[in-house]
Amino acid sequence: MDIKSVRHYLELLQMRQDYQPTPIACEICDSSTCLTLLTHVHGPQENAVALPVVGCTQCGHIYQIYRFDSQFYQDYYDKFYRLNLFGDSEPDKTFFLDQIKRGNYLYKNLSSWLPKQGYLIDVGCSAGGLMIPFAKRGWQVKGNDPDSAYAQYGKKLGLNIDTVSAEDMATDELADLIIINGSLEHVYDVNRVMEKCRAMAADQGLLLIEGRALGYGMQQGYLTHNHRRFLTPHSIELLMLKHGWTPVLTTETPLCGPTRPGAVFVLGRASHTDSEVFVAVSAAGRDRLQRFYRPWFDSVGAA
Repeated sequence: MDIKSVRHYLELLQMRQDYQPTPIACEICDSSTCLTLLTHVHGPQENAVALPVVGCTQCGHIYQIYRFDSQFYQDYYDKFYRLNLFGDSEPDKTFFLDQIKRGNYLYKNLSSWLPKQGYLIDVGCSAGGLMIPFAKRGWQVKGNDPDSAYAQYGKKLGLNIDTVSAEDMATDELADLIIINGSLEHVYDVNRVMEKCRAMAADQGLLLIEGRALGYGMQQGYLTHNHRRFLTPHSIELLMLKHGWTPVLTTETPLCGPTRPGAVFVLGRASHTDSEVFVAVSAAGRDRLQRFYRPWFDSVGAA
């Protein structure tokens, strides 16, 4: 990513010009061997921006190869993300009500896996609406989000929300269920977030991760700049296996209802690292990259 491309991107975001990107290795397996899948993605106002998307040839993980420094993401998600996405820095009532509906779907679809009551932590909770159906059923709930305007919206309604990045969230309370609905595709350091989640998992605790960026992008015919990684069923399972979770359910069933198409969900239970299963899932992930995802990327790049 040359200086001109960086400057163009930051100008489109209306952000300072001193943030610097650097290329990174695969976040899951640390391999530096990758395929370039796209050279440009959709940026603000549908402008093409030079943020190459690559696929790891060792485990199949799909991600933006350039990462800016952590301050860029802190500033972007606190001040610019929602403004660029929705044209307003604060949530409207429709958005919040949709969160509540999604939380109802989620509770009902996970009920067979859950204790009658427990402690829920929503990582990247936005305004926190997904937590309300759990709270109404007697659960203790807590969320966090780096977007101060959205976090404040939920806090004004009485929700327990910390305005903090997922990498810096507290781990002093044990959770029976941790949910990360789409947010893991945005964070700066995915492994740090996964470490934090494992540290606050209760005995037999559950972690639900939603990956949406790739499935929805394939439906739309393009990927956007907002997602640092494009999670697949295999890459979510690998992140869980790497950080001490055993995947118990992988599904494309819309666990949160119909308003977020293209999502995939993986539910994991706190366990231990299993290197043999990690190797097997890595092999399946790289095969899926070559046989399924690469042809789609080739067709998009040729369009």
